[in-house]
Amino acid sequence: MKYFPLNNINIKNIIYLCIINKEYDMEAICVIKDIYKTLYQFEKTFSDVHEITINEAMLLCCLKDNQPKSAGTICEYIGLSNSRVSKVITSVENKGFIDRTMSKEDKRQMFFSLTPKGKEKVQKMMNAELRFDDLFGKLQQCMEKG
Repeated sequence: MKYFPLNNINIKNIIYLCIINKEYDMEAICVIKDIYKTLYQFEKTFSDVHEITINEAMLLCCLKDNQPKSAGTICEYIGLSNSRVSKVITSVENKGFIDRTMSKEDKRQMFFSLTPKGKEKVQKMMNAELRFDDLFGKLQQCMEKG
């Protein structure tokens, strides 16, 4: 199998290569499986340590600049669908990490900002040692294994 440099990892590109180039077929699919497994393990460990999912953490990080943001802006930042972001917003709101305020100009639009508890959570996550070197090393091994 051909080597995919880690600094150019793009799962969509790998899948595309699987489709158009028979040389990558099963080997690339196995690499993709290993990459997803590695990322899942990282997310599971992160979730266990911080008691928050990666998507919830990304939402909190989106709000860490203390500027209220609309759901649409949060969607763009996180890169998830509107319906998925809506569920993540509800989850972090229920945990007390964010507040919802209505727009003064348009009563249909909501803006979200961190609560003091949310700011504390962001600070704890930022202070934590997130072993990215280990994650990148494992991803590199996945890429070289095929």
